[in-house]
Amino acid sequence: MGRVLNWSAVCRFSLPSQVSSILLVLAGVLVAGCGLIEPEKAPPKCPELIVLKEAKEMTRFEGNGRDLTDVSFEADINNFVSGCILDEETNNLENQVVVRFELTQGPASKGVAEFRYFVAVATLDRKILTRESFGLTTPFEGNQTSIAVVDNIFPTIPLRDGKTGEDYIIFVGFELSRSELYYNRTKL
Repeated sequence: MGRVLNWSAVCRFSLPSQVSSILLVLAGVLVAGCGLIEPEKAPPKCPELIVLKEAKEMTRFEGNGRDLTDVSFEADINNFVSGCILDEETNNLENQVVVRFELTQGPASKGVAEFRYFVAVATLDRKILTRESFGLTTPFEGNQTSIAVVDNIFPTIPLRDGKTGEDYIIFVGFELSRSELYYNRTKL
C-alpha cells in the first residue's frame, strides 16, 4: 500500500541562540493556537515526534584524523516542536515540524557548517512510509563560534482507513556517515 506524502521546506535562517529560542517558543504557540480557531472542535491528534538518539548529534572531522584538533564543527538537535491541522476536505493531516540546530565551530573549521538531516514518517510498528532529506549550509560569520539554525518542514499525511495522527510517528535525525555514526555510538 503506497502513500504519497508531500514535503516542503521553508524558513531557513540562522540567529543568535537567544533569539532562535524565543522564535521556537513562538512557533510552538502559533501551532498550538491553531486549535483555538474553532473551540467547539477538539484539535486533531498529531503524530509523536522522536529525535533518534544515535542521530541527535554530529561531529564532522576534516581529513582522516579523529583528534579534537581535526573537528570542523559539532552539531546538535537541541530543540524541536511539532503540530498539525486536519484538512477536512482532503482528510490530510498537515504537519509542521520545527527543528533547532546548535552548531559549534571546531579548530579545523573552514568557516562553514554543511550537513544533511532527515525527517521520516512511520507507522507505530516503525515501518517507514516516507523519508525526506534536507541540507543546510550555515556560515560562521565574523568571530562567531556557535550559532543556532531553525528549519521548518511541512509533511502531509493522507489519513485513510480511519487512521489518526496517533497512528504515525515522525522521526528526525542527522544523516551520518558510517564513521560519524560509529563516533556517536562510542560516546553513548
